[in-house]
Amino acid sequence: MTISLVRVDDRVIHGQTTTRWTKARPCYGILVVSDKIHADKLRRRVLKAAAGKYKLGIYTEKQSPDRIQKAIDSDKNYFLISDSPQNFASLLKAGVRFGDELNIGPMNTRPGTKVLGRTVAIDEEDYTAFDYIESQGVKISFQLLPDDEKKSWASMKKKFDSL
Repeated sequence: MTISLVRVDDRVIHGQTTTRWTKARPCYGILVVSDKIHADKLRRRVLKAAAGKYKLGIYTEKQSPDRIQKAIDSDKNYFLISDSPQNFASLLKAGVRFGDELNIGPMNTRPGTKVLGRTVAIDEEDYTAFDYIESQGVKISFQLLPDDEKKSWASMKKKFDSL
């Protein structure tokens, strides 16, 4: 089937993911790409519990190209989620194609970020990653929930530049 949702979400898997997004997009399992999460045993256990009935794989950036391709080649639908846009930029640089749209969910306030709206705060590294991702033909849509209006990277970039 396919990767039915590609998303940046700093909480990765939570109630909105397993209730709202899975109703809007078909999902059999969730692939998480993050070296940081992969190395954190406690966070992996928390995410496994949060995934509930959905199959879950948590992979490093190095492991993920093969896993993503297997998901694309399977007869099931998967969500591909990371806690950072830099991970998706790295995947693209490595030649991994995961779809034509990247959904941006919560990216909450962190040191050095500019707040752009409801649950969206980005820094220069995020900005650079978003620019690269979009330059590779991947549309970036900021959308917390499936029913929310999508905001484009162009509009969010303009806001970032004005702050």
